[in-house]
Amino acid sequence: MHLVVVSTTDLHGWFAGHQDAVPPYGGLPLFAGFVEALREANPGRVVVLDSGDLFQGTLESNLFEGEPVVRGYNAIGYTAAAVGNHEFDFGPVGPDPVPLNPGQDPLGALKRNASLAAFTFLSANMTEKATGRTPAWAKGSMIADVAGVKLGVIGLSTPDTPNTTVFANVAALEFGDPVAATVREAAALRASGADAVIVIAHMGGRCSNVSDPHNPASCERDQEGMDYLNRLPRGTIDAYFAGHTHAEMRHFINGTPAIQAANYSREFATVDLWVDSRRHAVISGRTTLRPLTMICQAFYAGTQTCDPKKAPAGAALVPATYEGKTIAPVQKVADVLNPYLTQVAAKRNEPTGITTAGAFVRNYLRESSLGDLLADALRDAAGADVAFVNSGGIRSNLRAGNLLYSDMFEVMPFDNYPAIVTMTGSQIADALRLASTGERGILQVSGLRYAIDEARDRDKPMPERKRVVSVALANGQPLEPNALYRVAMPDFLANGGDGLLPVTSAIPADRIAIDRSIPLRDVFAAALQKRPMPLQPSTDGRITVLNPQSTSAPER
Repeated sequence: MHLVVVSTTDLHGWFAGHQDAVPPYGGLPLFAGFVEALREANPGRVVVLDSGDLFQGTLESNLFEGEPVVRGYNAIGYTAAAVGNHEFDFGPVGPDPVPLNPGQDPLGALKRNASLAAFTFLSANMTEKATGRTPAWAKGSMIADVAGVKLGVIGLSTPDTPNTTVFANVAALEFGDPVAATVREAAALRASGADAVIVIAHMGGRCSNVSDPHNPASCERDQEGMDYLNRLPRGTIDAYFAGHTHAEMRHFINGTPAIQAANYSREFATVDLWVDSRRHAVISGRTTLRPLTMICQAFYAGTQTCDPKKAPAGAALVPATYEGKTIAPVQKVADVLNPYLTQVAAKRNEPTGITTAGAFVRNYLRESSLGDLLADALRDAAGADVAFVNSGGIRSNLRAGNLLYSDMFEVMPFDNYPAIVTMTGSQIADALRLASTGERGILQVSGLRYAIDEARDRDKPMPERKRVVSVALANGQPLEPNALYRVAMPDFLANGGDGLLPVTSAIPADRIAIDRSIPLRDVFAAALQKRPMPLQPSTDGRITVLNPQSTSAPER
């Protein structure tokens, strides 16, 4: 029996797609057109899955705490989704991102979405600390009947979830070893009659060349998904659908077919599995990892992409066809989503009064013009000595031109608030060190200059690397180890996010002040509005990288 498994990941609220792009791409109505084409060509044999981070990231999703994404996935007919780290970001139902009053449930918004979903949230390595069990709103695994084939699906969450979401919202949960969880669940599924077992995981890879599935040389070996696949006993699962790193995979890793589509409703991934119904097993030699497909209504001729950077010379855009069908948005899915878009249109198009002379760009492992801009704006607004902005919290570039509210929202979609933390010079240096291992993006800074040697401790595990070689104030004066400095930062960092808990947990509570009266994105906007226009993108060398090893890092 032939099964077609379709996978998306890291939608991050982009259910309406990218209509301002040239040409436009993405969105659930258009993706549904591809799914319909697959279903017509493969009746009853198509299953649609997601590898996590469905909700957080756009005004039209965040305003409704992810509900439109759930409604859209229901209309398409998803079977399951892995639990991503950003599924926890909304906290209780309502505007508070964390419980601030007695009785508020830190998982309230997520539980509500799970109750609305016609699909199942899966995470086999997520358990409640109090009971040791999977929370009632999720499952560790499931068996789906697809054309008479019993398809076992295991979900996994990144063990790094407590560092990459609001810690207070997941304090009652454990995120354990994904390998052990997989071995346990796979055995149980097969004992229950599963003919095939696959994993949807919010743990990904990063491969720069996905043209040859049998050549994983371009895949970074220290990525979470790669480590998992190399530790997993061969034959445990039949396919792996990855997410979290906002990158691509399409390779056989340690004998397991692994695939990951790009984020933000840009691509989907497709795997063909052939199941021997007599042996109740996948015919591994026939498994096919199809090329990743960009979600476009028009392709450049001879390709499956509408990305101008990947267009062959002289190629023209032609109507997209897939499985012999011309692709168009599916109206029934659009009808589900349009009411949400209508409600946010006015706020989305609200002018900010900010004009940029050129695009401010982000970079996770380097100083960036957008990082400098935001760190300076936060420091100015707080009147602080120093400012930190975590690169992982900067989610898009800031375009050139007259900016709208939606532009600022997409740069900083998280409901973070400004914090001022009084830190010693030693604590500042420790925070920079923890954020510079390569495991996550570096700290963008204001009021400081620091240098990273990326070759230092290269052979050590990421958490043990000590690659910061110098730190000074912006004027070149040394950072005094025992002196106290007022450091402005997002409350996410003040609460220990991005691995800073070893530092922030040692700071007395009376030296941490969080202002919950105004979201951080509005603080940035107000500070930038006071500057002469247009804003000019630039960097000034406040972060120096010695012996550079890489230029980008996966988003979280």
